[in-house]
Parts: sequence; structure tokens; C-alpha cells
Amino acid sequence: MLAGATTLATGVAPAAAGTPQAKPHDVPLAGTFAYRAFDLPDGKLIHGAIHAVVRIPGGTAVFYSMGGAGADSGAAMPRIGLASQFRPLDAWAVGIVDAKDMTYYMPMVAKSGECLCSSVSEISVTHAKPNVGWAVLPPLPKGLTHVTVSIGFRAQITNVPVTTELPKPIVDSRAVTLDRGWPKLPSSNTIASADAALSTRELTSNIADPEATVSTSEKKVSVALNSDVLFAVDQSVLTPRARQTLKDTAAKINKNATGVVSIVGYTDDTGTTAHNQTLSEARAQSVLSALQPLVTNTGVTLKVSGLGEQNPVADNGTDVGRQLNRRVTVTMSTEGN
Repeated sequence: MLAGATTLATGVAPAAAGTPQAKPHDVPLAGTFAYRAFDLPDGKLIHGAIHAVVRIPGGTAVFYSMGGAGADSGAAMPRIGLASQFRPLDAWAVGIVDAKDMTYYMPMVAKSGECLCSSVSEISVTHAKPNVGWAVLPPLPKGLTHVTVSIGFRAQITNVPVTTELPKPIVDSRAVTLDRGWPKLPSSNTIASADAALSTRELTSNIADPEATVSTSEKKVSVALNSDVLFAVDQSVLTPRARQTLKDTAAKINKNATGVVSIVGYTDDTGTTAHNQTLSEARAQSVLSALQPLVTNTGVTLKVSGLGEQNPVADNGTDVGRQLNRRVTVTMSTEGN
């Protein structure tokens, strides 16, 4: 049993004649999650669990499982960005957040270019039972006993214990159902060939105002509004929480702006390019509609557009980066004021 984790006793259904029968085994359980396929509101449900975070030589292993009607190939993981170190079939969106040291850890990539992680086909449902996935991330700092695990489309599981004991039994296969055991990890030489620094990212936090980031130059002010505050997931209708943020933005326009005020919507790179473009335009239009009655400055003209997943300001390979990329910017000229 893994310290600090709940365990489930897993029974095994009778096997067909001639099929080896797996032995029942305890399944550690650190937390559960659920989200929709392709991160769409009407997507089929994907559910899963984090089973173990284990210190191993040269890295940190994460074991998880996925199932549900939505866990088809490619539906459970965000697609990779153009500059990503991962490959299209990698189940790459498995990360560890170290909130104390403000660090994010991603799956490592071997010298051969292979992700030290499952493939999307290996975690897709081809049986009646969930499939087990794994990823090897960089080594964690000494003394770190609990972490937050992020997986798939922004699911986060907090207070996951960090252990030194691999779950058992280990199966010499990459595709394993939860009742059969745990996939065999890459060799120590393969893990050692990976550059841990490439999979370790520094996190930043906006302590002053998590809802809007203001950039000021001599002639311009740009306000990046956090889309996770303005809108629900994959929606373009403003939330009640957005009201005060937009009032503050209108006050800046009324006080400082001249000429054209540009309102531009952006998304992260999850979902299709066409969907992201449409969503960014709709969100920018919602911000425009909300600002119009609040702006009393007669010397400005509000213009709106959407650029979808273009012009990212952060790495779409991390949850934090994708959150920063989901934004609506309001840019105004202050020349003459």
C-alpha cells in the first residue's frame, strides 16, 4: 500500500477460456477527476483517478487511469502547440504543481525524442474498464510530501501524496486496464537521457490583480482581462463576476483613452482552430457590448476583433500558460493626455 493514499480492492471478472486470469490487487487512490471530451460543453464525460506520485531514480512517476464514454483516442488530452516538445499522439497533459517553489513539472522527453508518457491510444477506452496511464516527470525537491496534479483539460487534484513505492503488480506492457496492474516504466538509461530542465517551468502569480493585467507604455495602456473570470468554460456570456472588472476597465478608458480602443479576444490552443476563432470573436463582442454603456468618453471609438489561438503570451503546454492565453485585451492610446 502507498502511504497516504486510499486503496481500492479490485476484483477481476472471469476470463474467457484460454485467457490468463489476472490476480486481484489493491489499487491506490489519491484523488479523482472528471471533464468533457475535447473540453466541449456537450462532450461526452471522461472520468479518472490519480493513483500514485512516486519518486524514482532520475524522475517522478505519475500513475493515473481514465474511462467513460468520452475517453476516445485524442479526446482526453489537449492538442499540442506548434512549438511543443511533444508529439501529436503523446498523452502529454500530465503535470505536477509545486505551489511552494512556484514550479510546474511536465513529462520529460528522452534523447530519442520519445515522450516519457503514455500515448493517447493507450489511455483510450477499448475495454469495459479504465485504462492506466503513466508519465515520468523531473525529480521533485527533497522534502516535498504533497503536490497538485494537473491532467487533461485543466483538471487539478490537490494534496496528492508523494511516495517512494511503486504500485504493484508491474505489467510488461504499455496498454494496461486498471484491473491488470501497472505499466512498466522506461529503463533508467532512457530516463537519464532526458533533459529535466526542458520539462521544468517557473510559475508566476499576479498578486496585485488576478483578474486583469495592465501594461503601460509612454503612449499606450493595454489591459489583459482574464477570460476565466469573464466567462465560463467555452462560453461567451459574461459572468456576474465580470461586472466589476469591466467597470474598472471602462474607468481607465474614460480617464485616459483617445482615438481607437481595440478589444481583441484570444484563446488557448485547445479545441479546433475554427472553434477558437469563433469563440474569441464572440467573447470580444460580449466585452464590447458590456463596455459601450459604461464608456462616457466621447473621444474614443471602440473596435472589436478576435484572433483565436494566435499570438500566445505564454506556453500552451502548461495549465498556467493556457490560462494566460485565454484573455481579452483592451488597448487604448493615451497620447495627448
